[in-house]
Amino acid sequence: MKKRWSIILLISVCFNSIVVMAQQKLPLLIRADFGSSNVKANTGKGSSTFALGIGVETVVPIVPLKRDSKLVLNPNLSYLKTGYETVVGGKVKVNYLSLGLPICYEVFGLNDANDMGFIFGAGPFINTALNGEFKVLSTDNYKAMSFGNGTADNRKRTDAGLLLKTAVRVNKLYMGLQYNIGMRNEIPKDRVNNGNYIKTRNFLFYASYAIGK
Repeated sequence: MKKRWSIILLISVCFNSIVVMAQQKLPLLIRADFGSSNVKANTGKGSSTFALGIGVETVVPIVPLKRDSKLVLNPNLSYLKTGYETVVGGKVKVNYLSLGLPICYEVFGLNDANDMGFIFGAGPFINTALNGEFKVLSTDNYKAMSFGNGTADNRKRTDAGLLLKTAVRVNKLYMGLQYNIGMRNEIPKDRVNNGNYIKTRNFLFYASYAIGK
């Protein structure tokens, strides 16, 4: 039931985002992500697993700098599947609604001002966990994760940090890299002791394609 409501929430947010972009006459890009997911902890790193995402993004002009460059806000909203493996064979999987708000420097005219460009930037991201599951040992069955700040919870509901990104634009297609560096301790507040922490790391290859003109 929780998973069903999570999917409904995702569809609703994406639909409202598309409506807003259409009303403001902003470009709408469909985005797909593929990469690696891991965590950094006081006990060391886990083993990386695949990260997958699907969502939308847009480009909002802020300040024109020169004839062939400008600053832009590049909001992106995705459904992001993450996870990692522990040293004892356990696995953790968490699915997020991921919102990134980087400010980027966009340069045109690498070949022709109308068909190529380069973009790079940085900004905050915030992830809201929709659902998740884990197992302590490789022989265990998966259990549903509980999100919150209590002693019975497995992770905090939200994750936040800094994203870095770069991409090349060819006509309507953006192809690039994005690195999400989690800065929030994901261990529930009531379970933190002796400085233990878990912070997320997601390295993503992505492609975005603009719909319409």
